Amino acid sequence: MQNLDVERSIWIAAPRERVWQAITDSEQIAQWFLPGALGAHMKRDDTGKISVQMGEMAIDYAILDVVDPPRQVISRSLPDKLISTIYKLEEEKDGTRITVTLTGFESLPEDARNERFEPSGTAWEQALENLKAHIDGTERPFPYTSVASLCGYWRETGEQIAVERSIWIAAPCERVWRAITDPEQVEKWFSPGTQWSGTGPQVGGRLYVAGPDNTEMYVQVIELVEPPHRYVTRTQVEPPEKPEVTDWKLQEENGGTRLTLTYISYQLDSAQRGMMEQHAIGFGMMLENVQAHVEGKPLPYPGGF
Repeated sequence: MQNLDVERSIWIAAPRERVWQAITDSEQIAQWFLPGALGAHMKRDDTGKISVQMGEMAIDYAILDVVDPPRQVISRSLPDKLISTIYKLEEEKDGTRITVTLTGFESLPEDARNERFEPSGTAWEQALENLKAHIDGTERPFPYTSVASLCGYWRETGEQIAVERSIWIAAPCERVWRAITDPEQVEKWFSPGTQWSGTGPQVGGRLYVAGPDNTEMYVQVIELVEPPHRYVTRTQVEPPEKPEVTDWKLQEENGGTRLTLTYISYQLDSAQRGMMEQHAIGFGMMLENVQAHVEGKPLPYPGGF
């Protein structure tokens, strides 16, 4: 089987303890890891959980597991914990060699592995240069490095670029299918208090919010229905504008369901990058709401989206 680990390293002219501080202190992580355009910072609690703070909203991002300070630490992405980032620090030539290994791609569906694997390598080359600059006290050479690709959330096929997130839910596929296709249930986890209507899960059908004078707002046109395993919708736009496509996949896993959301709409310009970073985080929040709704728990983000 092809090795699907992403591994990159860099030498930094600083003691190992200084580099360790830069990769474990949440305030310092934010300075070299997060793009400035995101306007966010990070916090780490006593359990090792790191949250991204955007205004008054806190989004759980990763669990930091200190294995062997100051030599090794592991970061596991939330909420699915599929992708892990291993940091290893070794003393070398009066400085520190830091090696980052991204693992877990083999657990992804076969068609997604390479498409999410390739962008992460380039992103980590840039992120390590940013880390070096942070420690050296110089300007970051890559201010727009993508969090989505650093975490393995960026999926690229030719000209199509997507954000892909997933979560495991303790319920059968049929139950999760109803939660993402029934307008009454979509309201409960996506936008509590805003009523959604629809034609039912059929190709050519629509999901929308009823507006004034019998208008339809936020329309999603249904493109593919394969119950209970795949559901694809797109936004309703006028040419030459390209629609945004949302592709839901449901797979049986460990007595429950692996729900994967792929959102295709991006071009590689600066305006789209900022939106992509926000979506990479926001879709993780959205999936946590779906999980809580299906499992009968309070929504972690009750304000919806």
